Amino acid sequence: MSNTLPFIDLFNKHFIIPHYQRGYRWEKQEVTELLNDIWDFTKTASNGEFYCLQPIVVQEIEDNKYNVLDGQQRLTTLYLILVFLEERRIEDGYNQKLFTLNYETRPKSEKFLEDKEFTTSIDDSNIDFQHISKSYSYIKDWFNNQPGAKSKMIPVLLDTNGVGNKNIRFIWYQVPLTTNPIDVFIRLNVGKIPLTDAELIKALLLQSDKYPLEDLKLNKMKLFEIATEWDTIEYTLQEEGFWYFLNNNENTKPTHIEFIFDAIANKILKEKSYFESKNFKHATFLILSAYLDDLITNENICRIDAVKHIWEMVIEYFEYYKEWYTNRKLYHYIGFLIELKGTSIIDALIAKSKTLPKNEFDIYLENEIKKVIEITKKRKDKTGEEKAVKLKDLSYENEEEKSNDKPLITKILFLHNVITTLHSEKEKAKFPFNLYKKTKKNEKWSLEHIHAQNSDTISNPEHQKTWLKDHLQSLGNLGDDQFKSILKKITKAVKNDNLEQEQFDEIYTEVHQIINKISGATDKNKHLLENLCLIDVNTNSQLNNSVFDVKREKIKKRELNGFYIPISSRNVFLKAFTDYPQNNAYWTEQDRKGYLKSIEQTYNYFVMNKD
Repeated sequence: MSNTLPFIDLFNKHFIIPHYQRGYRWEKQEVTELLNDIWDFTKTASNGEFYCLQPIVVQEIEDNKYNVLDGQQRLTTLYLILVFLEERRIEDGYNQKLFTLNYETRPKSEKFLEDKEFTTSIDDSNIDFQHISKSYSYIKDWFNNQPGAKSKMIPVLLDTNGVGNKNIRFIWYQVPLTTNPIDVFIRLNVGKIPLTDAELIKALLLQSDKYPLEDLKLNKMKLFEIATEWDTIEYTLQEEGFWYFLNNNENTKPTHIEFIFDAIANKILKEKSYFESKNFKHATFLILSAYLDDLITNENICRIDAVKHIWEMVIEYFEYYKEWYTNRKLYHYIGFLIELKGTSIIDALIAKSKTLPKNEFDIYLENEIKKVIEITKKRKDKTGEEKAVKLKDLSYENEEEKSNDKPLITKILFLHNVITTLHSEKEKAKFPFNLYKKTKKNEKWSLEHIHAQNSDTISNPEHQKTWLKDHLQSLGNLGDDQFKSILKKITKAVKNDNLEQEQFDEIYTEVHQIINKISGATDKNKHLLENLCLIDVNTNSQLNNSVFDVKREKIKKRELNGFYIPISSRNVFLKAFTDYPQNNAYWTEQDRKGYLKSIEQTYNYFVMNKD
């Protein structure tokens, strides 16, 4: 049955948010839109008019106590608005006792709301309390920006249906106790508020009306345990570092636990023939639903045990994820493999982990890494004979064969960064897969020539001025007599507002010729692995073929401004791979050898003497 109730008629009622419902998730936009709608009505409506909010759908479970099947986001937000208005409400004579709200998955939610703990700070103890606290702050900010709204809005919120009153009302829809609440919940939400597969599965697994009365109390306790564990898993998967360790892309869905259900559905679909493929809407939910029904109907498993069986599959996946994440070696090995091979390898890794002792599983992972980075290329020498390409021969650009080894170099340098972090003496140091993958998506990674390759000149006048000023300071700081002549030319060029391209090119070429000679750089070695590191494209573009110490200063500033620089690339410009470097101005033969030796140690560990 349905009818229209003024908001005040909801007071003194007790509302339960069942555990199969999504938690409180309204953001600033939804909160602000609700306040704006009520405020617009307050300013424009005539006496006797009412503003009708979307329906609240309930099922009465005891006298004056209701399960909320739809409308809980709006109901919770209105509760927060009333709490904010409390002092003024009482002053204006609206001192009725508010309704209560209790989220079943949050044992302390009713007390949290009644004690108004959200009014003083953002509570991060769980995701629902966090959203509630933030919404209260949005409400506070909104009223601070709307002078006079407090006094004018209170009567609209709290007046009865008396003659001449203008107020807001709910469409109150009460379903019979005999109606399946899950069916109502899904029917109301599908097509209106898009439900994720995980939310549909939550409703499927946690519904309690499917059990006989004599078992209901015990089974409700079991379902509550699942709901609590569900929340813990979801909260962990929401952590950016944990998520990007397992995934190569950002999750745009509100529920991250769906990642596990997708994996389970894929596994079930391989074993069962419920559907020909998984390429349809709500496929994961429908596969899990069919599997649950199969367990109950064909396997003769009671419902609670069938639910527990599915949930144990979720726990198993999650426990493996946690173990991999907390074990530093597994974290770095598996994180590297997932980045290069994708999440599709996870089931195979779990299968191997089940059958192999820990040390043998480590060796298995090392062999998998070997397959990714091993050099299998051959090239012809000057005599035409084919010879295996060695690590030191990998090249950014092979002019003779019109080819390059860029993809393989990128993989090897990425591994070097990951393993360098693993071997770091810093306590619990972890390679930041989240920063690496987000940079890869937003800025892209590129191979940077440590000693500038001096290929393309600079044509933009502003960029020319920047390059000249940077190198005037860099070369001037060295106090080297061989730079006196070029420094005079640079000084003169900096002051010349009409510098010709030909004049700049002459200076640009001369600087690189001098530095090439000092550092021992040649056309052959400038493209080799020993002269390459990983830098994001945006940073790369700002280096502008600068000399080594100019690049170092630019990279330092980028990192100080919050941009991610991989550890090995940072170590290159700190000369951390060089024992007692003779100078910090150039990338010399000594530096190249030290850097290549470190990369070789990483490469050889995984490639040499592996089965």
